[in-house]
Amino acid sequence: MLEIPDFIKGILVLIFVFVPIEKIFAVHHKKLLRQGWFTDLCYYFSGYFIGHGTTKLLIIFALFGQDSIPTLSSFVSQQPLSLQVIVAIFIGDLSFYIIHYLMHTVPWLWKFHAIHHSSTHMDWLATVRVHPFEQILTKACQMIPLYWLGFSTEALAIYGIFSSAIAFFIHANISVRFPILKWIIVTPEFHHWHHDRHPKLYAQNLAVQLPILDYIFGTWHMPNQELPKQYGTELNVRTNYFNHLVYPFNHLLKSREPNDSARSEPINK
Repeated sequence: MLEIPDFIKGILVLIFVFVPIEKIFAVHHKKLLRQGWFTDLCYYFSGYFIGHGTTKLLIIFALFGQDSIPTLSSFVSQQPLSLQVIVAIFIGDLSFYIIHYLMHTVPWLWKFHAIHHSSTHMDWLATVRVHPFEQILTKACQMIPLYWLGFSTEALAIYGIFSSAIAFFIHANISVRFPILKWIIVTPEFHHWHHDRHPKLYAQNLAVQLPILDYIFGTWHMPNQELPKQYGTELNVRTNYFNHLVYPFNHLLKSREPNDSARSEPINK
């Protein structure tokens, strides 16, 4: 009997879970095969293999520094699993927050991150529109500290599952409000404002798991009973996957095109 590959199983599970939910609780009604869906599908499949390859390389890299702080590593690994997971989520999201802030404020990093903001439609599939360079960079920033601090294999596995699940959840096109939960973990209501085409703050709602980080650092923005009306950047016209891959390098090698000036700036103004 032919076994279905894991990446096929993954996309099927996501389709069966999110398509019906988004159909029933949609914020913005749109076609199932909306603009850019094939591009995002390419990102899903390439991201799956890049993610697995990056994880293996990070584990090898982290092993070199695994015993650099033996006392701390031993202390962390002996803590209850639930506490390890909570601390791992905090450290992982704090690391992501920092690199995410830099991607919005450092011009050459914004060239890569602009691709994630290029989708004019927010839904579960938009989650995967991430340039391979950004995918590797953010994964390294999140995971290397956790490896070096000695978190158990079980804690890292739970953290990995949680990170993947919440990433698809916060991009989902759903109108359900979470009055209490939204103060504890990031929700679609919170993250959609990060993708607002006309953001009120230069970098808003940067956390992807713990909204308290944005509250602490002053980047919180979530008006009551409102959601963004438009998403995306001028880059959305370049819907071809391969054009996305070379886009950051085109801007590094040649002068900025006049038509891109309004939306190629960092911090997504």
